[in-house]
Amino acid sequence: MRNEFFNNLLKAGINCQVHYIPVHLQPYYRNNFNFKKGDYPAAEGFYEREISIPVYPLLNNSDLNYIICKINDL
Repeated sequence: MRNEFFNNLLKAGINCQVHYIPVHLQPYYRNNFNFKKGDYPAAEGFYEREISIPVYPLLNNSDLNYIICKINDL
C-alpha cells in the first residue's frame, strides 16, 4: 500500500522519501548485536507505513497546497 501511495505522489511530481529505518535493522547493529527482523515489531510496523513528504524552508504555500491536495486525492 505504501509503495502505491509513494509512486502516485512521484507521478504527481512530489518527491518523497522513506526515512527512519529502524536502528536494529541497519547493518552495523545486525552484524554486531545480532538484531533481526521481528525483534521490534512496533518500529518495523511504523517503518513499513511511513513516508516523508517534502518539508524545507523555501517550500511555498502554493507548493504546500498542491502536496496537500494530492495527498487528499489519494
